Amino acid sequence: MLSQLFNTLNIFSIYGELYFIIFLLLLIFLIIPYAILIVVAIWVYRDAKQKGLNAVVWVIIIWITPFFIGLIFYMVNRNKTEIEAER
Repeated sequence: MLSQLFNTLNIFSIYGELYFIIFLLLLIFLIIPYAILIVVAIWVYRDAKQKGLNAVVWVIIIWITPFFIGLIFYMVNRNKTEIEAER
């Protein structure tokens, strides 16, 4: 359906199908993961601020570590902080 729309608009005139496949691959492997990363970073910022942790540092850690390793590290550290607060 989108392929027909792009062809009608003459955006992909010669190699329409190939460009559409490349567009879908970019969408799947670049745009969607970055959108998820932005949502996760916003959640970590709000949660860290609520827990009294340094929110900016945690967001930077989330952004610079690959494949959500920073999120896992944050979740472990967050739970440690909650356990220590209960004692």
